[in-house]
Amino acid sequence: MIVLYLIVLAGAMYLMSVSRQRGMGARRGWLWFNAWLAAGALFLFSLLTDFSIALVLFPVSVIAIFWLAVNAPYWREVAGFPLGAVLVLTGTVLFV
Repeated sequence: MIVLYLIVLAGAMYLMSVSRQRGMGARRGWLWFNAWLAAGALFLFSLLTDFSIALVLFPVSVIAIFWLAVNAPYWREVAGFPLGAVLVLTGTVLFV
């Protein structure tokens, strides 16, 4: 299952590069940074929950990541993705 997560990230990076070349993703700013933050949090949370609720969360996170990769492909906004993952990881460590 973990291979699927790596495939999703590679696919999102490909979509980001194609979207930037076509000039499709013109959306920038804090709203899109926060959207990437939420996608990163959802992605890592589905990875941590593995086979319990990940079967429901994984497709939702994949759709969110691919949609954001096409619509907001710039690195300033994408910086929210690892930050969301770190927030979930920190919350897991602090509350468990």
